[in-house]
Amino acid sequence: MSKKVLGIIYAVSSAVSFGFVPVFAVIAYNAGTNAVTVLFFRFLIASLILAGILRCRKVELKVSKKLLGRLAYIGIAGYSATTITVFLSYNYISTGLSMTLHFIYPAVVAVLSFFIFKEKMPALKIFALAISIIGVYILAGDTGSSVDLKGVALALASGILYSLYTIEIGKGELKEMDGLLITFYVSFFSAVSFFIFGAATRSFMISMQLPAVLGILCLALICTVFGILAYNKSIQMIGPTYASIFSTSAPITSVIMGIILFGEKMSLTSAIGSIMVIASVLLFSYDKNAKAEEDKALDASQNI
Repeated sequence: MSKKVLGIIYAVSSAVSFGFVPVFAVIAYNAGTNAVTVLFFRFLIASLILAGILRCRKVELKVSKKLLGRLAYIGIAGYSATTITVFLSYNYISTGLSMTLHFIYPAVVAVLSFFIFKEKMPALKIFALAISIIGVYILAGDTGSSVDLKGVALALASGILYSLYTIEIGKGELKEMDGLLITFYVSFFSAVSFFIFGAATRSFMISMQLPAVLGILCLALICTVFGILAYNKSIQMIGPTYASIFSTSAPITSVIMGIILFGEKMSLTSAIGSIMVIASVLLFSYDKNAKAEEDKALDASQNI
């Protein structure tokens, strides 16, 4: 099996694992728990496992106080806010629709980068942005029984918040930092924030049924640890451009599994809107120049 094929397998496996996030969350919800409890245990377990992996790889966990503050900020204000909004959206709209709307974040990143950092926006990205906006408009305007505007708003908010998180980790010291180390700190501070919030609001549900425990374990092990490791491996083998393109498998997985496992229905209008949003993500992920450079690098590495 060639390195490129193996890299694609890692990328798709990672995306599919992320696509199962709403599936395992709903399984836990149906077993009597709630979003705060699920997210606290998900990130606590993931941070402990990631710490173990980093120690085995002999990666230094200690960082400067300034960097620790930034990591705490993006963990609490960025990732925690992202996950709680998308997890709450599962209570109002289908898991597939929620994940699809969450994937507007590439469009938001492109727009913010254009206005804030004065980055160029080529014609392809402008076209993708138009498709994304039209797709979201169609989804938000669908009057089908599976669509609730509160759920749509929460899912869109998660995408916007994740775009801010994405921009933040692409700046300064964080840009050069080990990806697993960032994920460890983000998971740790997310767990801390959900613990504080859960304790303050008395929303923890410690007594859980077996399906809820299994759902949380799957979220931590499959959707967090495995998903991150596989994605990092795919970047090493096929480059970030290809890896990001294959990440569009995530919302597709959520849509399909929601229909199979939970009997979720999708109207023709919602299907068209979802396809447009996913297509826009593909277009945003595609960078012809970056792809050409990665192809040369991959070809060179395979000849070594």
